[in-house]
Amino acid sequence: MCYNDIGDNMRTLLISINAKYIHTNNAVRLLKANCSFDVDIFEYTIKDSITDIIKDIESYNPDVIGFSAYIWNITLITDIIDELSLDGSKIVLGGPEVSYESMHFMQNHPIDYVVKGEGEIAFNMLLDTLKHNRDISVVPNLTYRIDGKLYSNPITEIIDLDKLILPYYFEEDVKHIPNKIAYIESSRGCPYKCSYCLSSLEKTVRFFDIQKVKDVILYLMTNKAKTIKFLDRTFNANKNTLDLLQFIIENNNNHTVFQFEITGDILDPIIIEFLNNNAPKGLFRFEIGIQSVNYETNSLVDRHQDTKKLFHNILLIQAGGVIDLHLDLIAGLPKEDLESFKNTFNTVFQLGAKELQLGFLKMLRGTKIRIESKKYGYTYQEQAPYEIIQNDFLSIEDIEQIHIVEHMLEIHHNKGYFRKGMLDTLLKQKSIFDYLLKIGNFYIENKFGFHRYQIEDVYTRVFPLLSPKELYLVKQDYLMRSKIKPKTIFDVVKDKRTRARIFDTIVANHNVNQAKLYKNSVIIEHTDEYFIVLYKPLGKDTFKIKKDDI
Repeated sequence: MCYNDIGDNMRTLLISINAKYIHTNNAVRLLKANCSFDVDIFEYTIKDSITDIIKDIESYNPDVIGFSAYIWNITLITDIIDELSLDGSKIVLGGPEVSYESMHFMQNHPIDYVVKGEGEIAFNMLLDTLKHNRDISVVPNLTYRIDGKLYSNPITEIIDLDKLILPYYFEEDVKHIPNKIAYIESSRGCPYKCSYCLSSLEKTVRFFDIQKVKDVILYLMTNKAKTIKFLDRTFNANKNTLDLLQFIIENNNNHTVFQFEITGDILDPIIIEFLNNNAPKGLFRFEIGIQSVNYETNSLVDRHQDTKKLFHNILLIQAGGVIDLHLDLIAGLPKEDLESFKNTFNTVFQLGAKELQLGFLKMLRGTKIRIESKKYGYTYQEQAPYEIIQNDFLSIEDIEQIHIVEHMLEIHHNKGYFRKGMLDTLLKQKSIFDYLLKIGNFYIENKFGFHRYQIEDVYTRVFPLLSPKELYLVKQDYLMRSKIKPKTIFDVVKDKRTRARIFDTIVANHNVNQAKLYKNSVIIEHTDEYFIVLYKPLGKDTFKIKKDDI
């Protein structure tokens, strides 16, 4: 089981294809940092031209080319591999998308090796094996091809994280740190076994040395990182959680924001109290997966959460007003029909998180729920991302309704266009889900589209659906969102005498420059009051005046 030596000057290229430009790939950098061979990294996005990517690779002419594979890039990667024209190059894939059904990908594409699971040690051993024509059967975590036949070595290598060289100090990355999300790890694995999640397949939770993590944080902050996102599946499973949060607060540079995935029902109230009393507003963003409030549903997917305690902790965080909360839901779990999901959605929305992500179940390769998919009548996309089409509890039409609500949730809540008016309107509804569905159907009837729009459209499109009071509040949202006096202004007070009386009242009661007030203000009205916004170079002033007071 040996290969011929591929030369003394082995050229190795790692390819990362990210979802967005602001993302970076931590995995390929870890491979490079822990490799005893020279390795180059080419980084792209899924929107880049496949032709250009192939030209770059072929121009480099690597002896070994490795791809980091996920559900969002696997189709593009396999298309690239199928079209590559390289003589004698060895193609290696790694990452969660190919780790659990490696044979499938090697049977259907000209791939020479798949590194399963953690790849830092295995990839280096593979390169050494190729370099020196050694026995490939001893390389752990490897699926490989010899004389057209496939072999798969077991996943046996569980890495001692203390021995890993961390990848955050590459000189070529320094200039990009301020413009991209910096991803770091303080742990690997997850203590929970949710049947739809690949993290459930990992046997243990391991932690990086806390001092190494602190050193990385300081390095990234010193180099003006805008966002540092922890990849830990359960950040607060670490006994050093409070220590690390305190360290970040003590070294806060008033520039860098930190994001964590938190398991909300096990979050220590001591940590919440500490953050509420000590954390600067906006320094931390917590992502908390709720997924469903249906107890039977959670039980069927091996998700054991104390919903009462979870909600209590979320409300404590919200009361502190310093942490941005991002909550997650998953549509399509077992026993969650449309009415049950509506209840989940409405209940969680009422918690008041800054963002609520409505996702759809993806039947990931290797997961228990995919293996048991026939049990619940699942049909799903055959190609990545393997999103569900229907199951025994949700029809295709039900799924479509949820998709419509997803679009409206993104536009009318998560984007932050509506600060008060739409939020107040939603919270008054008997069913927030049904109201968003109503807006979405209104979009469809009028052929507005969900993706291409001007900011003004976001506001004006909902006008026909609002009461006079709601309309007044939504117009306030529009004016407050604008940093400068907006070019498009609707239903403003134009009567010169009325405007003069309003401005005279403001000048008499506030320290405001009258000339700037006349030039840079917008006035809208409701039944008994006026709302005025004065736009300034460094912000805006707002005033509310009762009609009886002018």
